[in-house]
Amino acid sequence: MQPSSSESEPTAVLSASPARAFTDPEGEHLNNILQLAPFKRIAVFCDGTWQDGVTKQRSHYTNVLRLARTINHEDKRLETGSVPQVVFYQSGIGSENNFYSEYIEGTTGDSLADKVEEAYAFLAHNYKPGDEIFIFGFSRGAYTARMVAMLVGEIGVLNRKDMDNFAGIFLDFQKLGKSTDSKEKKALEEKLARWRSPESEGKRRANKHNFSVKCLGVWDTVGKLGLPEEITVIPRKSYNIFGFPDRILGEHVEHAFQALALNEMRVDFDCNKFIQSEAGKLKHQTLKQCWFSGCHSDVGGGYKHHDLADLALIWMAAQVEKFLSLDIDYLENILQPVAPWGTQKPHNSATGIFMLANTVQRTLPAQPHDPETHESFHPSVLQQTKLSQSVSETLTLSPDFVAPLSPLEEYMKKKWPYDPDSPQAKAYTIKVQRQAEGKVATAKTTSWVRSILRSVSSSSTTVNQKVTIETSRERRRTIKTSLDIFSSIPRGTQRPRRN
Repeated sequence: MQPSSSESEPTAVLSASPARAFTDPEGEHLNNILQLAPFKRIAVFCDGTWQDGVTKQRSHYTNVLRLARTINHEDKRLETGSVPQVVFYQSGIGSENNFYSEYIEGTTGDSLADKVEEAYAFLAHNYKPGDEIFIFGFSRGAYTARMVAMLVGEIGVLNRKDMDNFAGIFLDFQKLGKSTDSKEKKALEEKLARWRSPESEGKRRANKHNFSVKCLGVWDTVGKLGLPEEITVIPRKSYNIFGFPDRILGEHVEHAFQALALNEMRVDFDCNKFIQSEAGKLKHQTLKQCWFSGCHSDVGGGYKHHDLADLALIWMAAQVEKFLSLDIDYLENILQPVAPWGTQKPHNSATGIFMLANTVQRTLPAQPHDPETHESFHPSVLQQTKLSQSVSETLTLSPDFVAPLSPLEEYMKKKWPYDPDSPQAKAYTIKVQRQAEGKVATAKTTSWVRSILRSVSSSSTTVNQKVTIETSRERRRTIKTSLDIFSSIPRGTQRPRRN
């Protein structure tokens, strides 16, 4: 059955983006960007763990919410009329204001599948053939975004009638990801074959012969659950949430972008890079993955002092501004730098409970212009006073690794409003000085704090312990470890066994 004529809409035909689209949206050079306007654009934004832009102060917003608020309601740059741009923002896992959400969902990823289901349902309820789909995410929200995109690739976009079957379809995909029984997997594959068929209604609606997802943009995808293995109170069996190849970029995605954190070393936050398929290359799919200075949240946002996150935000905006109409004034207003462009010191993410986390050196690209991962380094990396030996050697031997700034990035760099006398800059300078002075004390205390917390995590009793640490400056710092999650574990859940 072919889609009805009332539901069919022409797709957009894009030309190369003009060099100054961001500064002159009404300019003559944009007349031919879209020869035929799509009906609307749907942009889904999936935030990271514990992140909720509705309740957080503006300085702690992640790049997910900040980009969502940068998108204009309409794109008025077209000769054929304005294009509506619909935005859906989804708070992260564990962001509900209650104990279960914050400590169980937030540390186990218990509701990850629910987030995928919710985001896909929004797309399906609002999509009409000819619409363009944009999906963005950070951290586990980036993993959510990628799974939503993969789901679109598997079953297309279901119509209202077929959405009545979505709960069962979704459950079967989850079972497929978890199952290790060959007979069960075969039975599930047969049940899902109707929806995955190239001739299915969902695939036809989503323009299966071209690209069903216009753009997939993520900051530092985390596929693991994010809680250090040393204190995991609920045993975690690693499995793919739907049985999808989560590293392979589906050929149905036209443009994919990922910002990666150069200074993140927690093994539980290791990044999940995109790998481009041969089919994607044949369709001239765009893939860019760029390394930025900073830890996980320096790239995705969430810190009070967010210069490094601003760079990753502007980079992402520069990639998508030819497809989406952005409010550049709002983007400029976000900037409240505490240091000159590119020089903010990366945060240490191995603090608090993450002092227990094992570390790993992220895998850097072996060659510029890698045909599978398409990785590069952002020019701001060169502004850092300290680079690891591996990064320094890589950039020295292969200068081509450093990607040039886009016109939008050049513009924002010139406008970078750093003022050393501003309150935020002064506060940041004092903070950095204090951190430097306390560095030795922190190094001395870390090992025995780890020993205490590890022995605590081995116990099956509720622990609420305070450890007071004397620093070299005779200041007292209290680390409060509260591990009463055991009392909230649902019945039937086994506690971890230690060898």
